[in-house]
Amino acid sequence: MLQLTIRQIGPIKNITLNLNRFNVLIGPQSSGKSTVAKIISFCLWLEKDVLMQRTTEYINRTFIEKQLLEFHKLKNYLNDGYSISFQGEILNFTLDEKHCDVQLNKGFEQCKIGKIAYIPAERNAVTLSNIASLKMPENNTRSFIFDWLEIHQKFQKKNAVDLLKFKLKYYYEETSQKDIIILENGKEITLEEASSGLQSVVPLYVYMYYLTHWVYEHQEDISFNKEERIKNIVAQELQKVLERTDITMLGANKFFDLIREQQSALKENLSHTHYSNIILEEPELNLFPETQKDLIYDMLGMINNSRDRIVMTTHSPYLLYALNNCMLCYLAQDNIPKEDEELYLLKKSMINPADVSVWEIKDGAFAPYKENPHFTIQDEKGLIRNNYFDRIMKNIMADFSSLMDYCDED
Repeated sequence: MLQLTIRQIGPIKNITLNLNRFNVLIGPQSSGKSTVAKIISFCLWLEKDVLMQRTTEYINRTFIEKQLLEFHKLKNYLNDGYSISFQGEILNFTLDEKHCDVQLNKGFEQCKIGKIAYIPAERNAVTLSNIASLKMPENNTRSFIFDWLEIHQKFQKKNAVDLLKFKLKYYYEETSQKDIIILENGKEITLEEASSGLQSVVPLYVYMYYLTHWVYEHQEDISFNKEERIKNIVAQELQKVLERTDITMLGANKFFDLIREQQSALKENLSHTHYSNIILEEPELNLFPETQKDLIYDMLGMINNSRDRIVMTTHSPYLLYALNNCMLCYLAQDNIPKEDEELYLLKKSMINPADVSVWEIKDGAFAPYKENPHFTIQDEKGLIRNNYFDRIMKNIMADFSSLMDYCDED
């Protein structure tokens, strides 16, 4: 399991988390949710980059400043005594005021390549006219926009993306270079004509569909540079095999079989996507509560829990309640009758609570449910219990009750 510790960065004072398959960070504005998500994104991307570079020699403070602090807009977030410590599958990474260190883990050469995607809250920027020609700083928002400009072209009308519970379809019209929404009645509108909710959710949904389905169902185009890099990696690794193998002891036939196996495995590991790490900011933006629920159900139906990883920040109680339903469905799945069609269909979205971690950030640290050893707000079954939203709702209802005492009785 991947572990991350962050100290004294932005609002975060001291937190440690073990990354699960489905991870949720909740808390009020400016509590540090996005700060944690951005650092997670960087650490996962760093693993992928090192896997392709096959060395850590290029990683120094200048590199960290550009790829973490500038790219994720965290340059002014470092406080006295700051530190990051990441223990991953491929490497261990530490950063503080005096040190920047990366250590490769044993056997990293056999690790597989995956997709790393940061989907920012500003995703509706893709609807701006001539967005590709606008001058933008090199950061996560720009990266998402240019990824979108490449990805959306893969979905023409013949393979339009079905937005499932939204009862809509999306496709890219190459002639007009427009993003098109097919409404439930068959009418078509452009994405820039759609509501603010659709402008936020469609790029998110289509990008997620690409990361969880398209990349596994199609042969991706590999750039010449990447193809050459893979060839060089294979050559380097095979040279290592030659240096540590005694041909006379092994025999020529077995030796060449070993070379072919190593070559095939390396190409398989590096030439196509094996998993997706998706970091998602506030999926609830501009969405009606019922739509938020449907989005979570669809998202959980899209991902492969044994392969993909989600990190999500949110303010929405509706997303948490919907996620709770999907976990409860997993626990109750054997008892749900087919006659209860709505709940039976929910089984497509169910998720093992053991694969879910939900953290509440409060005053720079995690506020766990009781004495949870994982610092999450989940009980022993993995269900979400005491959290910020429940407390706020109780306070609102307490005010309501008190005010009712002062209302005139009819």
